[in-house]
Amino acid sequence: MPTPAKDSSIIAAGRGARRGVAWLGLLLIATGLFCGEPQKSPPLAEKYRQWLDLVDYIITPDERRIFTQLENDRDREAFMSIFWNQRDPNRSTAENEFKDEHIKRFQYASRYYGFTSPLPGWKTDRGRIHILLGPPANRNEVFNSYLYPIEIWEYYGEPGKGLPTMFNVVFYRKGGAGDFKLYIPAVDGPDKLLVTQTGEFSSQDYQAIYKKLNEIKPEVAEIALTLIPGERTTNFNPSMRDLKLMAKITELPKEHINTTYASQFLRFKSFVDIQNSSDYLGSRHELVLLRDPVSKLNFLHLAIWPERISVDYSSDTKKYTCSYKMVVDLRQGETIVYQHTKDLPFAYDKDEMDKTLANGLVLADLVPVMDGELDVTVFVQNSVNNEFASFSEKVRVPAPGQPALFGPLVSYRILKQARAAYGAFILQNLHASPDPQRTFGEREPLQVMFAVDFASAAATAMPEIEVTSVPAAGAQPYSRRLVPRSQGGTEIQVFTADLGALPPGYYRLQARVRDGAGRESLGGEASFTVSPMPLLPHPAIAAPTLAADKGYVFLGMLAAQFETSGRTGDAGRTYEEALRQAGENPALRIAYGRFLLGQAKYERLLDVLAPVPDQGRAAFDRFALRGKAFYHLARYQEAVDELLQANALYDSDISVLNALGLSFLRLNNPQEAKKALAASLKIKAAQPDIAALLKQVEAP
Repeated sequence: MPTPAKDSSIIAAGRGARRGVAWLGLLLIATGLFCGEPQKSPPLAEKYRQWLDLVDYIITPDERRIFTQLENDRDREAFMSIFWNQRDPNRSTAENEFKDEHIKRFQYASRYYGFTSPLPGWKTDRGRIHILLGPPANRNEVFNSYLYPIEIWEYYGEPGKGLPTMFNVVFYRKGGAGDFKLYIPAVDGPDKLLVTQTGEFSSQDYQAIYKKLNEIKPEVAEIALTLIPGERTTNFNPSMRDLKLMAKITELPKEHINTTYASQFLRFKSFVDIQNSSDYLGSRHELVLLRDPVSKLNFLHLAIWPERISVDYSSDTKKYTCSYKMVVDLRQGETIVYQHTKDLPFAYDKDEMDKTLANGLVLADLVPVMDGELDVTVFVQNSVNNEFASFSEKVRVPAPGQPALFGPLVSYRILKQARAAYGAFILQNLHASPDPQRTFGEREPLQVMFAVDFASAAATAMPEIEVTSVPAAGAQPYSRRLVPRSQGGTEIQVFTADLGALPPGYYRLQARVRDGAGRESLGGEASFTVSPMPLLPHPAIAAPTLAADKGYVFLGMLAAQFETSGRTGDAGRTYEEALRQAGENPALRIAYGRFLLGQAKYERLLDVLAPVPDQGRAAFDRFALRGKAFYHLARYQEAVDELLQANALYDSDISVLNALGLSFLRLNNPQEAKKALAASLKIKAAQPDIAALLKQVEAP
């Protein structure tokens, strides 16, 4: 009988595998996906090189840098879609007027300005100005035997954008040959416009040069010293203001463009749906780490407030609706530790919708996190108009048993209520209402909340809070210290304090715990602004909750983080605690079963999966995992029995087919083994180990 090769890794994976778990890596190695040297990214395709040419004058350095780092066309297309949408002046229409006009200008410049230059038309000076400013209001061509060829383009500017009411852009053929070059008086000097004899004028004798130009062509004399009509210069010196004008023209297309998406694109690119045009929105956010006194888990409480919310109207339900996808991405370096995705649908009647549209909508949630340094990215996308927003931050999560201060969080309202659920900004029996803008009215009853884990060394000193203003010039600084109230008697205590009435201004709030010698041992701070307005409207906060008795869900999420980051001991202990709380929850048992398979703990896997029903959503995974465990325990007939049932439910899982083929071989049944292995190769041909094994089985 042929000897199965590398069978422990060939059968390791199964349908529904989580990204990053250990057994998935074994399968990838076995199937050759990680073999050889890492491949360099192929050269950028012509389509995308041409796109970079098209946007050369309007793309920011950050946008260019990120685009050139992208590794596949799907991401490039998503980036390009967002790029244009950020510049769309009217997003309520199907057309993008800016994009259409820019392409029109680019094509014109490429067509008409390259004849006298070795460069493409769009790269010439005239081509660049035409792309940046469009066609001039008037073009004056000057041909005179005493002057080099000159073109004077007249434009009407927009003072609101930092441009003069009128200005000129001038081009000339330097030395009378070659292409037209941009003329800037302070850089080139007016003598460069004159055809002169050697020694006829000093290049610095601006008055004499101006007089000569005025005799030849008065309009040339004016632009020789300044590009701004009506400006008078001192002692006929060329204007320095023209340098600022040209710099402004160059930078104008890049101003007021929200390019935050570019710096974060590498993080959220896999979440963006590009089937429809994607629209990146600016946003404000709140992110605070709090340790729960009951579960003693670390939670990231997060909130994001997109600058705009779009809705659809249903004539059937008479409701305004939208639906957000929220993704929380946790990484250590470039390693994805965990990705948490949740759908948040909303339906409002007209009154609710009017209020929400006026004040905004904050999307909030909480996610348990393991200790260590984490890069956090939060991404939300509205199904209406495909608009999305995101933010990224670095967070240091202290280890359990380590004294730490969590927060502080400034809120315009903290309510006391019996704890019935886990939710964003809920801690013990307190429910805070933060505003990601961190701006509050002068008469709002501001409060602060934070938590302290005193660990094994219970502190005797009560924490303190100091609120300090950052005064304007000439104003007196404001400072006040408060003693907060404790909300618990465990090692992890929650504290709150009323900040009272604060005069308008910008504030820094510091929470401190001091040791017996009066030195600060723990601390945290937050900043906020108090407006001169008595009260400010605050956005609605939409946050899902989880029943208090469902805490095992968070333990499962935490165990997955430990598993993916290679902390298998912590993962196993956390799965066991989750299982103790969850009872016979099928989803948790399946997740733990996958982990146990990767850890080669086959007997424990069989115990964990025993209560999982053999019907319903979890049935396939139950049969597949148990079948693989039986195979590794050399209980081949039981393996075949389980794997056949898994294959009957879903016949396209190659790991099940491979395990089935190997089990049949162990039972000396080559005919059935060939059927299973051939079916696996039909689904995925690139399995060299399986192909070699099948060839060996088929050999006479």
